Amino acid sequence: MRSPPATVEALQAVGPPAIEVTGLSKRFETAVGTVAAIESVTFAVRPGEFLCLVGPSGCGKSTVLNIIAGLLPASGGQLRICGNPGGGILPDRIGYVFQRDALLPWKTALQNVMLPLLLRGVPVTQSRQDALHWVRKVGLGGFENHYPSQLSGGMRKRISLAMTMVYRPSIILMDEPFAALDVQTRNLMENELLALWAEAGSTVLFVTHDLEEAIALADRIIVLTAAPARIRADYPVPLDRPRDVAEIRTSSGFVDIYRRIWRDLREEVAASHGRR
Repeated sequence: MRSPPATVEALQAVGPPAIEVTGLSKRFETAVGTVAAIESVTFAVRPGEFLCLVGPSGCGKSTVLNIIAGLLPASGGQLRICGNPGGGILPDRIGYVFQRDALLPWKTALQNVMLPLLLRGVPVTQSRQDALHWVRKVGLGGFENHYPSQLSGGMRKRISLAMTMVYRPSIILMDEPFAALDVQTRNLMENELLALWAEAGSTVLFVTHDLEEAIALADRIIVLTAAPARIRADYPVPLDRPRDVAEIRTSSGFVDIYRRIWRDLREEVAASHGRR
């Protein structure tokens, strides 16, 4: 069971923010000229915090994640990871769970989970032992020797999560990881994620277009504007933990938070459609 969230002051006392972006911007050169994807985005994620970014489709949420992961260079602004300058790939500190499966089809579930450890120089015996632990931890004991094509979408997502958790990154970036799943499987995966996060104590930055999902998962939600993304609002989510994502959606507190955030998000969604 995860203890109640620490105060801002207590979290700040243990060190710098896990992620800190200041005035972040990104522009892309296209055939028709320069296009701004994000502009002057500033926020911080405290150690151990679960923060969700929400906003209209195509507003730049994934661009923010890719810059933090070191996959894209910023056009302007500053990025700091655990107090140190960011902007480069930090494979031992940051894990990234993509919307699409990143599994190698010619490797078994166990071999896929072993791969991040082997690439980091962990001996084969230790890699196998740690990978077995995480395959079982995500509920797939007995499926270690199955190939991705033999697994359901939910199972493949569990293996993707195990591939990230196995090397225990202090920061986990997640880009709409459950968007392609059916509702029942999605709820199961969201609860699984919350349980793993509570145990590991990692910092999570989670992108979603689903406001209900964001409220069910997050300590805090940042609403981004229609492209180019700026920060429209920053909301705490004062719902008790631990949470069951299906049950929490029926609580009065959930409904109240949803109504307040949706007022902002609805206007940005409408604005994004008006610009197309």
